[in-house]
Amino acid sequence: MKNKSGRKEEGKSQKIAVIEEIADDIYSIKFILQSIGYEVHSLSSSDFSQDALHEFSPQLIIVDMMIPDGEAYQIMKELGRSRLKQVPILAITAEAMAGEEQDVYQAGGQDVLSKPYEVSDLRKKLKKWLQ
Repeated sequence: MKNKSGRKEEGKSQKIAVIEEIADDIYSIKFILQSIGYEVHSLSSSDFSQDALHEFSPQLIIVDMMIPDGEAYQIMKELGRSRLKQVPILAITAEAMAGEEQDVYQAGGQDVLSKPYEVSDLRKKLKKWLQ
């Protein structure tokens, strides 16, 4: 959607799926994304369903790498073999895990954002992947 100046408004009519385990983190990122104007669908790893995700048709998928038992990597690999393989994946990692970027890329992620992050950093990543 474009505003009066003819520029595309941030987030308008774009969908982001968030896969996260911690309720407070889901609430926080969902609040931020919705306040910018994105439509957000959140899932935990136990709720993860490629069919539900495909039906939502996200333009970006955010995966928290702190999902226990390496499930985040498994989810990214499954997405890479699915109908959603063209959808970019932004992995969110704990700052202490920042060295795992190469593992994220090998699993199918396209970008990494380290926690704690500033909203401005998140917006930069969104702008990069949601043109």
